[in-house]
Amino acid sequence: MSEKEEEILEEISGFLHGYLKSGNVRINSFLSKTNVNISNLQQLLTIRFLLLKETKTFVQRLPFLLKHFKTTTATCTETNIGEVRGEIDWAETTKHRLARNHKDRTIFSTNESVRSYDTPENLVLKELLGILYRLLFQDSYLKGFEKAAWFTEWQELKSNIEYACKHNIYLQRVHSAHVSDRTVQKTQNHRNRLYREAAQLLVSYRKIIKGQYNEEDLKILLRETFIAPENQDVLFELYWIIQIIKQNTEKSQLHLMDGGQNKVATWEDDSHIHHLYHDSSGSDSVIFHIPTSDIEGSGHAYLKQKVQSLDATKDLAQRIFGRNVTSHLWRGRPDFLIESYDQITNKLTKLTIGEVKNTSRVEYATTGLEELVEYLYLVKDRKGRYLLNSDVTVQGMLCLDQVEFDNGSFGMVKVLSRSNRRSHL
Repeated sequence: MSEKEEEILEEISGFLHGYLKSGNVRINSFLSKTNVNISNLQQLLTIRFLLLKETKTFVQRLPFLLKHFKTTTATCTETNIGEVRGEIDWAETTKHRLARNHKDRTIFSTNESVRSYDTPENLVLKELLGILYRLLFQDSYLKGFEKAAWFTEWQELKSNIEYACKHNIYLQRVHSAHVSDRTVQKTQNHRNRLYREAAQLLVSYRKIIKGQYNEEDLKILLRETFIAPENQDVLFELYWIIQIIKQNTEKSQLHLMDGGQNKVATWEDDSHIHHLYHDSSGSDSVIFHIPTSDIEGSGHAYLKQKVQSLDATKDLAQRIFGRNVTSHLWRGRPDFLIESYDQITNKLTKLTIGEVKNTSRVEYATTGLEELVEYLYLVKDRKGRYLLNSDVTVQGMLCLDQVEFDNGSFGMVKVLSRSNRRSHL
């Protein structure tokens, strides 16, 4: 990891625990304050539960641990007529013959050994494995992360859970039942490692589900498994997003960045509510595309040729690759976006569009400026009207690495650089 990446990770580590789209699990040794005001916190903590070292180690060793599966044997006395099952108990046999018919020599009382699978510790194990099976094979939310880098190890480990639940004949004979907290607590001290570790994991999971943790416990858990994006450009984008969030730390609620709507945070002030998005075209209040229908029928030679080129591309893509291509004159997806709404009218009043370039080169910074200004001029509202010079304030933020410049504010564009601290938010 480069020195720059270390510095950026340290800067954002207290806020980035909700980034789940793609990345690598890293041990977060940073001491920055962890923000625990996260929406969908239970889903995030369920993922952390899977990523904990003790969870993965238990599942990895499960085939070996199951060799120490224990049952109990109990002796029961049965009285049968005409058949003998087990060892004959002559004292009981005589007693039953006298009670029924002392001349009937077909009555026998026998002691039979019955194996029991539903021991308290086996019920604990069955419940834990059932939870892991549901999370790994049935949970629709977790299915969305099966191709994520941090889920790679589980792609191999999950087969241990599947085999245990579907093919272990001893485990299948254990009934599924909710085990009392007292039984689980007691099983944590079991001499058999299989049951002791299963109980410890079940206790951890139940605490997550029931919300039985204090803020310090939560911070420790979040630090134990830290998912950082594998792409350094994405990491740099999040660095600048965190600078915005830090200005509203006390009021911000963080959202899971899981590839859904990509909302990162929400906060309120006295009159407005603000929504911050990453790598997103925002809500349905704004439009970042222009269809070819906007220029069809134009007499301008260039625009006529442009429409024809897009139509030709659409036709060829279908004929050659069998793919349907949507024709748009322009389409955009900002690096980040802040939508600000009036709390009373719920109307969009301000739109801040951010373009991030992880560069120290002026040439590449200029490319970012071109893209940003294009966003400012072409973004529309839901009715298809351009927002610039409307009753909605449109502002741009160009965020750079080590680029020097004299002033950070240039009309509707604000330029921020890591090398120019006075230009920060």
